[in-house]
Amino acid sequence: MRKSIAPLAALALAACQPGADDEPTTVVAEEPAPPAGGPVATPTPEPAPPGAERPERQQLLPAGEYRVAGADGADIDLGHGISLSVSEDTIALASQCVAPRWTYRHVDGRLRTEAIVEPICDRGRYPAEEAIIAVLDDPRQVTRTPANGIHIEGGGHSMTLFSQ
Repeated sequence: MRKSIAPLAALALAACQPGADDEPTTVVAEEPAPPAGGPVATPTPEPAPPGAERPERQQLLPAGEYRVAGADGADIDLGHGISLSVSEDTIALASQCVAPRWTYRHVDGRLRTEAIVEPICDRGRYPAEEAIIAVLDDPRQVTRTPANGIHIEGGGHSMTLFSQ
């Protein structure tokens, strides 16, 4: 019985092996032909009513921890760092005892903020802190930098963030 299976197995194995003149082939998927009645229209989603929130494909300011690297086009050059923490719905600035916070949301492709009123220290503010607060009080434009930072303009000022 074993003798009769061996030749069949060898024959089956040989049939699966490529021959000397076999070349690899590439299979290219072809576009299906349109139906006989012509192309079919793809349904388009209904536009959102004006002012309605729409989910964004990519958040303008993703949740995370950021280092504030610059304000108004200049590097932050203080004796301490300034950081920004972004949660699901809150932005928190930390610069020593200056720690204002904002709630935020993305509406119609824009970042909208609202200051959370709470006491902060009265040591005065550095110009960089003033610029950052002005930007976050009224953000107008959020873009990515070539170095993969986040540049935000608004309130007559600008700031640059890098993920930590």
